[in-house]
Amino acid sequence: MNYLKKLLIAIILITVIAAGFSLSGRIRDIDQTDQVEIVLDGEGYQELKSLLPELKLSELKENGVSALAVYQQSIEDLIEIGSLRRLKNIDLAMLDSELRSELAAEGIENNTLSGGALFVLLSDSLTTQVENLGSHLNEDFAAEIFKAGDYSFLYFPNWSESLLELNLAFNNQHLEAAREAGLEVVYRSGNKVNAAAALEKNLQLINPKLILFSGEEVSGFPAELVSTARVMQEQQISFAFVEPFIVNQAGSRELAELNNYNLLRTHSMQQDEVEKASPQLIVDRYLRSIRERNVKVILHRPYLEGTNLFERNLNLLTSLTTDLERAGYRISGAEASPYFTGSLYKLLLALLGVTAAGILMLNYFSKFKYQKFLNIFFLISAAASLVLIQGGQIVLLRQITALGAAIIFPTLAIMVFLLNDQPGGEELSRTSALLQITKRFTAAVLTALLGGIFISTALNSSDFIFQVEKFRGVKLTFLMPLILISFYYLFKLGESELKTELPRFLETAIKVKHLVLAAILALIAIVYIGRTGNFPLLPVPAWELTFRSLIERILYVRPRFKEFLIGHPLLVLALWLGRKKRNQLYFYPLLLLASVGVITTVNTFSHLHTPIMISLLRTFHSYWLGLIIGAIFVIFYQLIQHFYKKYHLDEYLNWGYDNE
Repeated sequence: MNYLKKLLIAIILITVIAAGFSLSGRIRDIDQTDQVEIVLDGEGYQELKSLLPELKLSELKENGVSALAVYQQSIEDLIEIGSLRRLKNIDLAMLDSELRSELAAEGIENNTLSGGALFVLLSDSLTTQVENLGSHLNEDFAAEIFKAGDYSFLYFPNWSESLLELNLAFNNQHLEAAREAGLEVVYRSGNKVNAAAALEKNLQLINPKLILFSGEEVSGFPAELVSTARVMQEQQISFAFVEPFIVNQAGSRELAELNNYNLLRTHSMQQDEVEKASPQLIVDRYLRSIRERNVKVILHRPYLEGTNLFERNLNLLTSLTTDLERAGYRISGAEASPYFTGSLYKLLLALLGVTAAGILMLNYFSKFKYQKFLNIFFLISAAASLVLIQGGQIVLLRQITALGAAIIFPTLAIMVFLLNDQPGGEELSRTSALLQITKRFTAAVLTALLGGIFISTALNSSDFIFQVEKFRGVKLTFLMPLILISFYYLFKLGESELKTELPRFLETAIKVKHLVLAAILALIAIVYIGRTGNFPLLPVPAWELTFRSLIERILYVRPRFKEFLIGHPLLVLALWLGRKKRNQLYFYPLLLLASVGVITTVNTFSHLHTPIMISLLRTFHSYWLGLIIGAIFVIFYQLIQHFYKKYHLDEYLNWGYDNE
């Protein structure tokens, strides 16, 4: 091993150790918090209560509910539930003369309602809330609040039907029920007319634990987000940040930044999803979101259809509570973690390690022929990072560092430990083969793991951990390593000059077997890319979901299929085949599939919302399962080879690859 290679490896190892230590703060302050909230949806509770009048909120609390979501209500909502009534000309005519006189003294007569609207407030709590909002209603809509007779009235001189969506109050019955049952209150605020003003005034009366916005926008978006953030800071209220793949609420990322990331990740299911799901599926989904995605708030919608609603809902909550407590979580008391970020110094250490790995990869491409020339990449990297830092583009620098790690390390793992000139299992004794294959497989997985640690370090801040900022280029991290590995394999870089290899490659005769291979590779690519991300193009079949849940219950954390069922086992098989089989036609698709495992290992750590220890455990499960399944693949291959030779199939099949 020459001096430069030793130096680069030393830099990688030193910086990755420093990177590992830098993650301890995140593990302590964010990943290890064990308190969660189970928030019952207020509208769901109201409908369930109408179906089961005997149901008490205290019973739901005893079975695990820790908070109730109280909704903001519009004029239309209040009319629907009977707390507000609109009076028209015919209604005025039917009032007693004394009340008509009092209304006339306020300037309200039959002829004044042609362009206006008069409402009578039918509850004391609504009257209190409307009076609290009075100055905003008068300033923004010229609305007046007054008493006449035994009633309070709200009058809009310039009425528009769009004002039916004006936010006016919150559901006081739910607020009182929550307080009586000893539950925390979570305020559900929308973004209809007057939302920001209603939010500010209502928070003073409710004093909720959290705000969970309803609909597709946060309150105040877009023009009044600063006002919404100010109110939340003054009231010291945290933001229940719904996971973006559930609903990507407009303004949520901006509000999170304005509030200095005072948020709790939140998961929910839509009502139609709940009705179709079994209790075990719902519990598994909730538990997975808490364990694997740092979710601290569950917005729970109860069953509202079917029979035995009382038992089904209570049993579901009991099962959820039991499973959470068994997993070490405590219900209630969840609090937002303070803003967390790794230092710039640690980011630069990660960049140094990734740059060293990049130079090492380029040197492998050239068989270390251009060492001095490639060293200028250190200077380029330093200059580029300095420009980004001076420009305040720290987030971009983090993303570039992480993207480099995600591409470089899996590529290195395959180039060094699979495509380097090393013997396969058939060229070694049984004991030596077992030891060598295991050692090289382990080294490849560990190399990919180093890339994962660098990604976690580069993106080690609340911005990325809570998915307010995204890790860009996920599809690219799956494709680029395969492109680089293919380039290295097909053109035999380092062994010959590209200017001679490229013409030879272009002159290769295309046969039917090559077309078959191309079709297979195209199918693999479609499945491979189609199954990545939160919104895969190819849906996950029901049998796979069942299998996933089974593995999860056995191993606590489910390893990724692309690792332990495909990539890692085929990497073991490819290592067994070694250099003697690399000219066989089947080796190239095998190479690509074998690379999927280490690419996925690195990609696991790009899911920043997943606790570090969960990602490490998932990687470990993939490693040992992949090694065992890989050994089975090797045995199966040897059986096929035995029959191949026994029945002289080589006389009928020629699967050689004409690249000599």
